[in-house]
Amino acid sequence: MLYCPVKRTDKLSWTPFLREYISNGYAEHPDLYTDDFRLLDELRNDCIYVEQTEKALNRLIKYYAQLVFIGSKFPIDVMDNLVLSLP
Repeated sequence: MLYCPVKRTDKLSWTPFLREYISNGYAEHPDLYTDDFRLLDELRNDCIYVEQTEKALNRLIKYYAQLVFIGSKFPIDVMDNLVLSLP
């Protein structure tokens, strides 16, 4: 197996950014997605301190798939603005 160093990141909650965009950009109340937000944040936090195992790789793949899905639902420039506006 090829060794690749693991990148590190800080904790981040997608919830406030996605809630704001949904409430401003869609005709839906963001509370409808509370469980989805929670699961996405939990998945991200699980991936921050990931071990180098096959099970952890599956979690990373699942998180990546969720990011791809979110990217298909939100305009790319909106996601860039959210990332750039982080503290």
